Amino acid sequence: MALHVTCFRWIAAGGAFAAIIFTPGCATDAITTEPPGAATGLPVDPMAVSMPLGEASLPVANVFGELPNVATDPRSGASEFGFQQHTFVDEGYDAEPTVSPDGKFIVYSSTRHSATTDIYMQKVDGLAVTQLTSDAADDAFPTFSPDGQRVAFASNRSGSWDIYQMDRTGKNITQMTSGAAHDMHPSYSPDGTRLSYCSLNSRGQWELWIVNLTTNERRQIGYGLFPKWSPQIDKDVIAFQRARNRGGRWFSLWTTDIIDGEARSITEVAISTNAAIVSPAWSPDGKHIAFATIVEPTSVDSRGKPMGQQDVWTVAADGTGRHRLTDGKGVNTSPFWAADNRIYFISNRGGTDCIWSVSAGAKNYSTAAMPKE
Repeated sequence: MALHVTCFRWIAAGGAFAAIIFTPGCATDAITTEPPGAATGLPVDPMAVSMPLGEASLPVANVFGELPNVATDPRSGASEFGFQQHTFVDEGYDAEPTVSPDGKFIVYSSTRHSATTDIYMQKVDGLAVTQLTSDAADDAFPTFSPDGQRVAFASNRSGSWDIYQMDRTGKNITQMTSGAAHDMHPSYSPDGTRLSYCSLNSRGQWELWIVNLTTNERRQIGYGLFPKWSPQIDKDVIAFQRARNRGGRWFSLWTTDIIDGEARSITEVAISTNAAIVSPAWSPDGKHIAFATIVEPTSVDSRGKPMGQQDVWTVAADGTGRHRLTDGKGVNTSPFWAADNRIYFISNRGGTDCIWSVSAGAKNYSTAAMPKE
């Protein structure tokens, strides 16, 4: 089942949000479900609380303290963190950055040399680029193994999207999943023995799966998109995004423990009344999560690309201490939290979609409390 190239281009550039466009046919008319209240642009959300105050009531605010139809400003001190650009393209775009465990290399997908995406690698502080894949198919969503020696990625080279694994040199490519379902966005377990990924089934539902890399045993653990395995070696925790309504674009952030191969303690970590919460990425100590927000995600252009403001945030794994890192300029999405305590993400603030980074703020996330507003 082939996918229209235009659909995929926004999928790659937009990271986790765009996968919901990933249905047979293309994008903008593939999703018709909207949350209650969408006609007014202000969806009704059970987490939003309006407190009575005499005959009047306080306005509804989301969990980020944002009011409906009021533009948000960056938190004080946001400019102190400093933005750094790591990749540069004259044509095409870069997408989905992942930094190696030692913090020295970035692997990402890009259309810099062709209309379809290939996988590239470069030093974090360098400009020389190594192309790891080169074929007529789309190769996307690369991620390093915990030892930094392998790269898992998704590709439609076999017709449908499947998960593949290769050496960090681009050699010895092995197909890990197969079938009619679309499998994408792999994430390694902390010990490197398993991969989690999301899969679009024949009923149009996104499922969460785990595959054992030794036995090839596969197990479905629930529903959602874009799982990200916590780096904590002493526990199995996966962060993911899930829509409030089936087929919708209003995502919130969730975590689940994996115990004896089953999902347990499924917890909603962050939700917003006016934004989709997408692209979770764990801090190196596994105690915080970076994510991106897309304000009013049902507002899209002719290509199905969201038109709302997009920014990168961090939050503690228990849902407290949210912190906005980007300044509302341009599109900021697909965060990855690296070992140098910088968060790498895709932004068009320089004119084209390239990889940038910003300091996560606190010097030591193992001991420092997240700032509150």
